[in-house]
Amino acid sequence: MSKNNKLVDFSGLSEMLYGEEKYIKEFAEAAISSFSEFSDHYKKFLLNRDETNFRKAGHKIKPVTQMLGLGQILEEYEYAKTLIWDEKPQEELEASANKVQQICSEVITELEEKI
Repeated sequence: MSKNNKLVDFSGLSEMLYGEEKYIKEFAEAAISSFSEFSDHYKKFLLNRDETNFRKAGHKIKPVTQMLGLGQILEEYEYAKTLIWDEKPQEELEASANKVQQICSEVITELEEKI
């Protein structure tokens, strides 16, 4: 991603946290941990077709993604659930897992810039 094409929208977060750098930094640190865990769990549970734990991982990250304007993660998560339900080939699950890992990696990089 180019510098001008950021994934994370910090405007709402900054407003919610009153522009306090200390709080934004704390939020960013917590979000890095959340996205790292989500990325790992997304891949593990999707590739194992473990719908119960996959859904738990999605529900856990949902509020953070909404706060940061990361709709593409939620869209891919919803799509991936259909891959499990429709018993799609493993290659399609792997493509979704790779896509989410790439997005999460970029999000983590952007969050690290706030620390």
